[in-house]
Parts: sequence; structure tokens; C-alpha cells
Amino acid sequence: MTDINSPPQTFFKLPQPVLALQGRARTYLAACLNSMFDQVDDTFFDLADRADNNRQQTLYFDAMRMIRVERKNIEHHFFRALTQGFQQLGNATDTGFSPRSRQQGLEVIENDQLEEIIALDTMVSKAAEQCKAELDALNVRIGSLVPATVTMKNNPVGPDVICESFNEAVAHLDLKIPIKLVFFKLFERHVTVPLKDFLTESNRRFREMGILPDLEQARKAKAEKPPEKPKRPPEQAAVTGDTSTNSAAGEGRQESKNPPLDREAGRESPVRYGQFISQLKNLLQWDSRAGNQGEAGATSGERVGAEQLSSMVGNLQQDWSETVKGSKESPKSLLEVVEAHLAQQGSNLGGTERGVIDLLDRLFVRVNSEAIASTEIAEELRKLELPILQIALRDATFFDREKHPARRLLNEIAEAAIGYADEFDSADDPVARAISSVIDELCNESRRDNVALTHLLLNFIDLVEKERRRVAVLEQRLMEEVAATEKINQAHQAVLKALMERVQGKTLPRFVMNFAEEAWCKVLFLNHLRSGVDSQEWQQSIQLLDRLLELVHLGNRQKSMVQAVLASIRESLESIAFDAYDLGRLMGAMEQYFSGENTASNGVEDNTLLRGISANPMEDVYIQILRTDIPGNPGSQDDDDEEIDEQYLRRADSLSRGVWVELDDVDPSRRRCKVAGVILPAGTFVFVNRQGAKMSEKNRNRVARELKDDKLRMLDKSRLFDRALQGVVDDMCQNRSLH
Repeated sequence: MTDINSPPQTFFKLPQPVLALQGRARTYLAACLNSMFDQVDDTFFDLADRADNNRQQTLYFDAMRMIRVERKNIEHHFFRALTQGFQQLGNATDTGFSPRSRQQGLEVIENDQLEEIIALDTMVSKAAEQCKAELDALNVRIGSLVPATVTMKNNPVGPDVICESFNEAVAHLDLKIPIKLVFFKLFERHVTVPLKDFLTESNRRFREMGILPDLEQARKAKAEKPPEKPKRPPEQAAVTGDTSTNSAAGEGRQESKNPPLDREAGRESPVRYGQFISQLKNLLQWDSRAGNQGEAGATSGERVGAEQLSSMVGNLQQDWSETVKGSKESPKSLLEVVEAHLAQQGSNLGGTERGVIDLLDRLFVRVNSEAIASTEIAEELRKLELPILQIALRDATFFDREKHPARRLLNEIAEAAIGYADEFDSADDPVARAISSVIDELCNESRRDNVALTHLLLNFIDLVEKERRRVAVLEQRLMEEVAATEKINQAHQAVLKALMERVQGKTLPRFVMNFAEEAWCKVLFLNHLRSGVDSQEWQQSIQLLDRLLELVHLGNRQKSMVQAVLASIRESLESIAFDAYDLGRLMGAMEQYFSGENTASNGVEDNTLLRGISANPMEDVYIQILRTDIPGNPGSQDDDDEEIDEQYLRRADSLSRGVWVELDDVDPSRRRCKVAGVILPAGTFVFVNRQGAKMSEKNRNRVARELKDDKLRMLDKSRLFDRALQGVVDDMCQNRSLH
């Protein structure tokens, strides 16, 4: 995590031109921020004036006051973060500036956080699109002066760094998401919208300093030059960043009615794909491999490019849905379905297009294997593969942007489906119905732009969040019940332990055993529940028991000492409303013992402590076990006796609330459940299903043992789609290297 409040550990000395740029950027942004803050009061006054109720008015007025008070701090944090962005230019391995994303890691993103991310992403995208030419030129010029590779992401005067710096600067403010979005809008209006003029001026000053003065003219000349047949594979141009080739090919495609095809290679120009696919097809040699596979006759037909394929697969959705549903034993891949359809038309796939479909096939299989335990949900998710293919073909940024709304939607759906099992009823589950509804909408909706996808994403998250809150209430009630039961069990075990430590293995008068089993255990039990073992009440009760046992052991007949102990015992038993009849017989037996009358006279039953038991209370008995008459479970020590490796205990301790696990300890052998919480200090883990119903309870040692035996496996539910993509690419590259 980046700390903008402390200076960088290593200070990079900026070249003079970049240092001058930093000074101009600070002056420009200070003026923009000043203009923005001048509008804050008027904006929030207007919003408060139009508010529907007093609560909203108060919200706007409080926000206005908070921003006014924190203005200096916001400016300070903003310029510190901006300075850090310039310092990072000294790091040759730096590829981006995203302290907030590094801080969050794989955290679960809440709904408000997601809205904030989308707002920032939209702001950055709009500014980057408006200033693309200026930013490209500035990236090259700054990159020629510093060790780092300067890109849109880490250019310290680019919209990515500026917007992220502002986001970090206001992160400490306790602002509701509607207020923060208004604040972001003001920042966009006064800072990022006029940014293009500043970037243009910065390029002009670099030209005057002699830093790549002919850069724009050279690029313009390349763009105007008619595209020629490439002498090297086009993917090499994509990997090495030959933007002029891409630009020229893009203009040529706009001028023609149909997308240009490389007739010799039989495929579409690589400009349809982003950097990720371009590098992957170069690494895996998709085009050359497709040519070898097609030598048997597939190359006789014309290869279909990305745009033609995107239009064609739109008509296959119904066929694909039926294929997914009807092929449980040996399901067909999307690649097989598409190739069969093209074969009927006398066409075949280009190498890149074939590689993209194969990548998606592998990707969805991996997501299903990692995320889904339900066949029904897995089938629903596979239906998405075809609309996602269309999105990937039409939008080159799908594989390049982790924040792409379609990828976010896939991550959310995969995460929401993680706990389903085959026996669940989807008709009664609101999240399962929402998943099916989203999938149907994506499969049947022709409009799949980012705005529509974002709207669908937010609606889905909202519904899942409502269900999560409902289940959280049930889980909370369950945890309270389990905690209460555990507290009773803990009290029972503590009482039994305290008593057994003092009487087990000893020979004592029977009335002492009966006193411990029927009377004093209740005093200790209630004191434990009320105050715990560290309380004065518990300690006094233990001390009183010890004094009684000491008197019995010594055979002490000092009347004053005995009377004091018996009076305290009587008072404690009366305070818990102990049965008066049993209390009278108990105290009578004690007084008889300490008075020296150690043998029973007539009527043994009248001298007994327990009802219905004929036994001499003065008779000596050897005590091996006590049967206490108090609620709770004395517990079993079986799980605690085995030695557990410390590393597995630490892994068990890492299972916090909300973590999903897969259990193989009982039938059905494969079931998934979530940690609802851990009851301390006992260390009891409570596992629940998707509906918040308890599935299992396990103590810490048992959880550690099952982790060791691989009977309990932790599931990572965050960014499932993104992690699956990384795993598939690693597997494909490894297989390529083996062959």
C-alpha cells in the first residue's frame, strides 16, 4: 500500500524538462482545484434547496461544511500523491499508478465501492479518449527522458494518475456515495475536462526544448501512408507497439464497407483485438497453428474475421443454449458448434478467432470447476459464453481491462453461485433466479454496450446485496444461539473442572460429593455465566468450597470457624433460590458431621441429602467422577488430545467470517458452506449454507486436522473469472512449451 503521507524511500532526480512539467502541472491543477472548491458551496446549496426532506438537506449541508474544513488537507494529499507519481518515473519496472487497487487486493467490493470505481473509471475513460493524441505524444516524450516506460496508466499528468490522486485525497472524508459522486462530477468539470489544453501546451514546450520535435509530423505521415502488405506477422506489430500500422489499418477499415482481410493469410486485420490477445496469439502462434490444422481441406473456404464472426454467432444463441442443456454426458464446446456451422457455409475460422473461442471454452470450464457445485447453475453460466464471445469480438478492451463491466458481471455471477449444490431448488432461491434472469437478458439482448452492461451489473449487485443482508440477519441469530449454547457449555466445563480438581481421587464423606453434585455446582455455574472465571464472585465461591474441604480434611471442630463457613454456604445457596427442603437437609447433614455425630441413628432416609436415595451421608466414599445437575455439555477431550502442527492451526485461524469452504467429511461427500463466525474463546467454527442454516460445528483442532487431511478446503470467491483467465493462459503457455 502506498503511503502518500511519507516521502519515497529513494528519491529520483527528475530531468530538467520533466521537473519543469511538474511545476507547470502543480500551478495548473492548483488553479483548477481552486475553481472547483469555489463551486462546492453553490452546488450543495442548490442540491439542499431541491432536497425532498430535511434529512437530505442536512446531508448536503454537512458535506459542504466538511469539504470546506478539509480543503487544505485535500489539496495537500492530492499534490503529495501527484509528486509521488512523478517520482515513480524513476522506477524502470513501474507500469501503473494505482495505490487504491493495491490496497484493496482481493477484497470483496461493496455496492457503494463499486459505484465509486465505476464513476472514476468513466471519468478517466472520457478524459483519455478526449486527449488520446496529446497523451500518446507526451508519453513518448516523457518516456525518452526517464527510466520508466510511460503509459496512460502512469503518466503523472494523465487522467489516470490525476483522478486516482484525487480519489486518494478524499478517501479519508466520511462522505456518502451520492455526495462523493457529486464531488467527483465537480472535479471532472473543472479539472479533467480542460486537461486537453494543458497537455497540448506541455507538448509544445517539449518541442521547443528539442525533445522529439518532429514526433507529431512523423506520426501524421505514417497515418497518411496507404497500408501495405505487412512483411512480418501482424501480431509482432501489436506486441512491439507499432501504433502507426494499427492506426492506418483502422482508417482503411472505416473507408470500406467490409473489414479488410489479409487474403494471403486469410484473416482479419489485428486491430480488432487488444494488447492481451495480440500478445497471446503471437506467443502461441495461433495463425500458424490454424494453417497447419487446415491443410487437410479446411483452408479451401474463406476464413471468417472478427466482425463477420460477431455477426454470425448472434444467430447461434438458441442452438448454443440447447447444446448446453442437452449434452450433460459429453458436452460440445462452443468452438465445435461454431466450426460446424461455418463448415456448412463453406467457411472456416481464422487462427486468432479460433484461439479466442478456444480460450473462452477453457475459461468457462475452469470457472465452473472452481465456482460451481450445481449442475443447473453451471449450465446457466455456460450459456453466457456466446454473448461474452460477441462482446470480446466487438470490444477490444474486454481482455485488457479488469474493470470492464462484462468481466465485473462475470465475477459477480461466479461469486454469487459459489455455494450452490445439486439438490437446491432454484425456483425458491432469489439469487438463482437473478442469475438466470441476467443470463437470459444477456443472451437475448442485442444491445451489449458498456452502459447497458453497467446497468445490468448494478441491478444484479443490488439484488444480491439485499439477499445477503437477509441471510446475514439469519446468520446473526444463529451465531447468538450458538454463542449462548457455547457459553453454557463453557460454564459447565469450567465448573466440572474446578470440582474435579478438588475431589477426584479422594475419599470424602458422601455428603461432600452430594453437596458438589447437587448444590454447589449450581452456585459456580451461575457465577460463571454472570461474571466469568475472573470475577470476584467466582473466586469467592471457589475459596468457600476450598475452606469446606479443608475443614473436612482436618476434622476441624472449632465451632466459630465451622459456623462461619456454613453460614456463607447457606447464604450463597439462598441467593440462587436453592430448594428450601434440600437446603435444610444439606445444612443438617453438615452440622451433624462437624458436631461429631458421624454415624446415622434411626431413619437413614431422613439424613440423606438426595431424595429417594437411602445412603449414609457420613459414609466415606472414593470419588472418581461427579454427575453435576447443571445445563450444558461437559464436552469431549478427544479432539484436543492429538498434537496438531502449528501451520495448520494458523490456517484454521485464517478462516474468518464469510470464507467459503468445501467439506469432504460427511455425505454428500462434496458440499460447500460458509463460515458464519467463530465462537471465542472456545474456538468453535460455525458453518452455514447459502440460506444461513447451520450445517456443521467444528472446534479449532478439528478444523486444523481436516485442513491437514484435505477434507476441508478453502475456496477463494473473489475475482473468480479473472483468476480463471490467468490460470487458463498459464496452462496454454505451459502446454505450448511442452510441445
